[in-house]
Amino acid sequence: MRKFINLGKYRQKELNSNFPELFKIYGAEDSSHYKRIAVSVFDHWLTREEFQNDYPSREEHLQRNEALYNFAKVMAANTEVFNFKFKGKWDKCYPCFRKFSSQEAKIDYLQPAGDNDSSDKFCKLVLPEFNAAYFESWDYTNVFYIQNDSVISEIKKWASEAGVYCLEY
Repeated sequence: MRKFINLGKYRQKELNSNFPELFKIYGAEDSSHYKRIAVSVFDHWLTREEFQNDYPSREEHLQRNEALYNFAKVMAANTEVFNFKFKGKWDKCYPCFRKFSSQEAKIDYLQPAGDNDSSDKFCKLVLPEFNAAYFESWDYTNVFYIQNDSVISEIKKWASEAGVYCLEY
């Protein structure tokens, strides 16, 4: 069974206009439309030394992934989320927004990608109610791109519920 169903043409246009420069921020480039905040298993930004010395055991690795998974589930339970993929090439690239075909498909998609060699399998979502984009990232830290600071308090609330931390850039 398919995990995703493309949204209708009208909703595609609406979301495309609500999320400018989505391809740019997907590539971790700065955008004047967005501010970044992170959700992490760490309560502070790691120093270079802390990062280089962080070799978690298999059990610790699974616990960290579970904490981020719990955050994603809390987030998805509290607001509408859509997946997207990009179509086209480079400067002509545009997002195609998709809803989940079932609750099971959504929960499955939110599971951290784990030890993939590529970020292609990472979770990427938009939260229309919050005008925010959410990207799974490396090193047990995921990134929100927000257009309005008023949503930070809600993100911090979700993080607290899931046992992770919200870090501002």
